[in-house]
Amino acid sequence: MKRTEIQGRTEEAHNRLLKAIDGLTEEQATRKGLNPQWSVKDCLSHIAAWETVGVGVVNEIGKGTWKPQEIDREYINGFNARAVEERNERSMREVADEYNTVHAQMKQAVAALPDDLDDSSPSFHLIELLNIKHPAHHAAQIEEWRKTVNSES
Repeated sequence: MKRTEIQGRTEEAHNRLLKAIDGLTEEQATRKGLNPQWSVKDCLSHIAAWETVGVGVVNEIGKGTWKPQEIDREYINGFNARAVEERNERSMREVADEYNTVHAQMKQAVAALPDDLDDSSPSFHLIELLNIKHPAHHAAQIEEWRKTVNSES
């Protein structure tokens, strides 16, 4: 797959997520209810944390220093809980700024990849999961949640 295609798909997912959170007040963004445990801010905290991991892994792959790790549901749940807790005292704006900063770092990491990226490569799979599917999934979740919030107004 061409790097430019991956870059385009990554930007589409990023922009969809930004559009989904656009205009939320701090109260709306911090209100639990996106799922039973999380607010929109919690969800964005989780996405920013995973994208931070992704930047590190893509850079390690590029340097040839990456060592694959098995992760299980328990690890993922713990990571997600820590990501939310670590950002608990931050405002939605601060979390969104972090997400945008780490996204810019990921764009740089992706730009350093070969022009033709093997679809079976670890970099491709990681980027597809963390930077395309993951934010798009949560953007759709937030879009649906907003319909409920807007109908309550």
